[in-house]
Amino acid sequence: MSETEAKAEAIADVSVLTPILYLGFLVTTFIVFTFQYRKRRLAKIVQRKPLLKENYAAEIYQQLKSLSTPDKPHDRVLKAALIRRASDAVLRSIKLRELEPGLNKLYQEGLIGEDIHKQFEIESKVLELELKEILQECDIYKKGWAPTFFPVSQEVCMNEALRRRLKIMNEREEAFAELWQIESTAASELKKLTGTEVDSKNKKKPKKKN
Repeated sequence: MSETEAKAEAIADVSVLTPILYLGFLVTTFIVFTFQYRKRRLAKIVQRKPLLKENYAAEIYQQLKSLSTPDKPHDRVLKAALIRRASDAVLRSIKLRELEPGLNKLYQEGLIGEDIHKQFEIESKVLELELKEILQECDIYKKGWAPTFFPVSQEVCMNEALRRRLKIMNEREEAFAELWQIESTAASELKKLTGTEVDSKNKKKPKKKN
């Protein structure tokens, strides 16, 4: 083989290997970039404040269920804790449904970042898994309990929401009554029932006898 032919073969080998090496470099760079980008985005999502509050009802139920035999609570206690957990999950699902249209609109208009939208999707998936787990726990205690379990949990959720609203209304009424130095409806009703007067600081004063 002549020297010219050897040089031609070497050039041919280099010309074949160059695109392969270049393609391999591009693929490796893309993989590293994708990994780092996902890692940074996940770190941002983890550090960001959750859209919903901590799920204390689920933590309490898991702690009660994990107790050993001597300290294990009665099944009625566990059922009540499961209903409380389900009512909290119902409330969280309602809040997410209320947030969804606004977040989607803001995301489409570019007013919020992808990390917030992704966080909303993750919390929605977590809540979906939470409801499935509650359904499985429900079947453990009693077969066929699910059709009546979730309506009861929804009723508990609505009753608690109603009590919170009534409490806020009473607190606002007392605050405005103290601000304008007038007698609130609750104080007026209490005076009618007990025959005592209630001042702006909710201290009872007995009526003076003539």
